[in-house]
Amino acid sequence: MATLLEELEASDVPTVVVEEDEAEARRLQDRRHRVVYGRLDEGILTRVRLNQARALIANSTDDGNAAAIITARQLGFEGDILALVEDPLHRQPMVLAGATAAYTPRHVLGAALAARASRRVSPTVAGIQQLGNKLQVNEVRITKDSRLAGKTLAEAQIGQNTGVTVIGQWIGGHLKVPVTPRTRLEPGGILVLVGSQESIAKFMDLCAGTHSLRRPGPFIIAGFGEVGGKVAELLHDAGEETRVIAAEAGEGVDVVGNVIDLQVLEQADVRNAQAVILAVGEDAITLLTTVILKDLAPAVPVIARVNRAANVERIYRAGADFALSISQVSGQLLARRLLGKRAVALDPGLRVMEVTARGLVGHHPAELRIRDQTGCSVAAVERAEELLTSFGADFRFQADDRVYICGSLDATQRFLEHYQS
Repeated sequence: MATLLEELEASDVPTVVVEEDEAEARRLQDRRHRVVYGRLDEGILTRVRLNQARALIANSTDDGNAAAIITARQLGFEGDILALVEDPLHRQPMVLAGATAAYTPRHVLGAALAARASRRVSPTVAGIQQLGNKLQVNEVRITKDSRLAGKTLAEAQIGQNTGVTVIGQWIGGHLKVPVTPRTRLEPGGILVLVGSQESIAKFMDLCAGTHSLRRPGPFIIAGFGEVGGKVAELLHDAGEETRVIAAEAGEGVDVVGNVIDLQVLEQADVRNAQAVILAVGEDAITLLTTVILKDLAPAVPVIARVNRAANVERIYRAGADFALSISQVSGQLLARRLLGKRAVALDPGLRVMEVTARGLVGHHPAELRIRDQTGCSVAAVERAEELLTSFGADFRFQADDRVYICGSLDATQRFLEHYQS
């Protein structure tokens, strides 16, 4: 719930937390959240003037949520009630009790992990499919030994030397967009690149100390509860090969054993995995497994489920490439529902957009300072039957060019307003 509170407060939406646990209420107060301590059966919802609220979020146990929903409706509350449900079977009863919508955070987290792992589930860059195999996206980790580590984008001259375009950088699970010539390439950061197959290969050859996060092989899923099961289901539905490690034998389980057992990981052949998705229920086990995997198979990406948001940073420090907590994904989901269009700022997802050369003809991309002006990058130019991803000194936009720009939704809108309005 901390993530949701932060998202709402960042958007200047006032919040009040009703908390029945005194210690938790004090903890939230110490973090400067507005909290009212009291019990549901003591009329706490009346005391907080519920009927003046925009929405009610039910985030207790399933029993507690049902009681809160029924009480709120009996008090005449007509606003949205959004419930977080532990047991998927309780979703429909919550709606019948009066909830506007009920969400299962573990299923949402499983979907988020699957989307982070596989482009078939969710492409890194929306719209990239329109170019087929002509233009590709890759994610590359910058190690501390890389010649790029610590340099700015301008100093690295990646585009000039390889033809690829850097369109974003993941740092600690946050996608930083837009990138500018002053953006520093952080050791441990993950660059999002767009380019032709040839230009990306050239980047990998020239930039020693980088590891691609896109590899062939199966996805190994450690843990087969609600989260791991949802990950496996979504990856399987997307046509991905999966291999499941679980503590007990059962349908859908490929390797039985403890995930921190080296022999179990060897049996699962983690060295040849496309990625390992840790969906176990204990953060301590996730932390230990991450450390073991980074020693056993350092080139294999690790995508981790985290139960407590406070442990996300520790698991990143242990070597995870991506770590997602239930609090993060459910908080962002609810924020999008509550904030509507304003929630776009919470998700700076990258997209490719095809535009005409109007406003660009006769100029070089560097001359126009498109990235500085808008936050967009020119990822490619389609001219006749040729796709150009490298723009030499003699390049000039031509009237018939099809231009592919890449950036966040806000950045692409700024491009249209600046150059083509």
